[in-house]
Amino acid sequence: MCNKLLLMLALLCAISSNASADIKRVRVENFSVEPGTPIRVKIDGGSIKVNIDPTAQVHIELTQVADTDSEKEADEMIAKAQAVIEKNTQGVRVLVHQEDRSWLWFGHHREVRFNVNMTVPEKVNLDLDTSGGSIHVNGELQGDLRADTSGGSINVTGGTGKMNLDTSGGGITVDRVLKQVHADTSGGSIHIGYVAPGVTDVNADTSGGGISIGLDPAGDYNLDADTSGGSVNVKNLAFNASKNDRTHAEGKINRGGARVRADTSGGSIDIYAAHP
Repeated sequence: MCNKLLLMLALLCAISSNASADIKRVRVENFSVEPGTPIRVKIDGGSIKVNIDPTAQVHIELTQVADTDSEKEADEMIAKAQAVIEKNTQGVRVLVHQEDRSWLWFGHHREVRFNVNMTVPEKVNLDLDTSGGSIHVNGELQGDLRADTSGGSINVTGGTGKMNLDTSGGGITVDRVLKQVHADTSGGSIHIGYVAPGVTDVNADTSGGGISIGLDPAGDYNLDADTSGGSVNVKNLAFNASKNDRTHAEGKINRGGARVRADTSGGSIDIYAAHP
């Protein structure tokens, strides 16, 4: 009985040791691109981080972490993920899709975790998609941005292009909107730090948090803000309201112009004066 107990303890220790071990591989690729080039990233889980550098070309680092202590098995697991990093006539793409996953005893899930870090020039179009991590874009982008995650937050500096941001499991933060932004989350708050006078459309929608939007006091906007779970506050702006009560504010800021829409089912909305 004692020997059996010792064997069981040894087996549990071995499994625990293997469960905590991992092996990392980093794949690096560089590409020269023209202004307007589409860059697409789609990964199964993991974070995506992009730095905008006006003087740079495309630099991609794909970090692959295999949940094993075997070098041979790590290489096999990474190969099964079939990661693609390439430049073709349609642009640059990074694709990672794990079709085959294995399991250990006691419910321990062995897999490969992926993270993408990129540096790109400012005049490209970004299409970023992850099923289980955060998305960060640091630096002002002059092209369009689409960012979609099922399990994390989205944080972007902003820029002069169109931004479409969507997450099912976190908040959204945008520092500066100079043209257009659509931000949608099912599980967090939305913060837009500054909206320039020349924007065309601002749309913020959340089911699970508050919304705050900073508008340039010199800009002309048509505001429509509605909440089911808090209050709407408009501060330090020349607001000519056609409707203004605790849960709904609608009307013109200055002469009226670009649409600014904010809608939440689970928090308050703050619209306030902000400066670049």
